[in-house]
Amino acid sequence: MDDWLEQLQQSLNEAARESSNWFAEVSQQSNEAIEAWVDGSLEAIEAWEKALSPTLNTFNDQVDSAVDAGLLFLDQQVAPRIEEATAPLSNTITPWLQNHPTCIGCRNYHGTAYGDEMLVCGMHPYGPDDQTCADWESVWPKAEEASRR
Repeated sequence: MDDWLEQLQQSLNEAARESSNWFAEVSQQSNEAIEAWVDGSLEAIEAWEKALSPTLNTFNDQVDSAVDAGLLFLDQQVAPRIEEATAPLSNTITPWLQNHPTCIGCRNYHGTAYGDEMLVCGMHPYGPDDQTCADWESVWPKAEEASRR
């Protein structure tokens, strides 16, 4: 009976060794298959990237050109219209903030600093000397029409 138990133990040990070897072989083959798949995927991605790179660069250049054209349009067309539309407001508020109350609402008001000096307007570079200005013209169209009547 001892032989039978010993044979069973040897058979079980042999089965364990064979299954361990089989799992090691399957694991190695799986690792090799995964590595081959990863290498193939990387090659495919690199080829795809290489093929699309010129297209993406062209698209990027087109987007840059469109953005530049849009910014140029805004700078040349929209900004002057915004400045023109807001002139009555800026010519009314800014002189008051710059301590030139005589210039409030005047169309000729410039009020821009050049270096350390501010140009108030073309007729009075440093601002009018009196409380009134003979060159004052309204930025508000209705006020100008009313003054003509």
